[in-house]
Amino acid sequence: LDRPADMPPPAPELKLDERWDRLVDLSLRRLAYGVTIGGAASLLLFRGSGARTAVTAFSAGLGVGSAWQQVSAEFEDMVPALLRAK
Repeated sequence: LDRPADMPPPAPELKLDERWDRLVDLSLRRLAYGVTIGGAASLLLFRGSGARTAVTAFSAGLGVGSAWQQVSAEFEDMVPALLRAK
């Protein structure tokens, strides 16, 4: 978002809220994309309902996983150095 130059930077709590909002938004969008693409592919490629369900669930997991991977990098700078893996 563009802010005027004379406006102070947002509070850290607001930055955290923005990041959580981004996580939820991105996760829901990618979940929907995964279900849509996986559902369409499973309808075209598989006949059994079990296989269709498995492919759709797998693609939904890929969508949510890719969203988590992207947003977790943004949360990385908020974790104190003592809590990071050695």
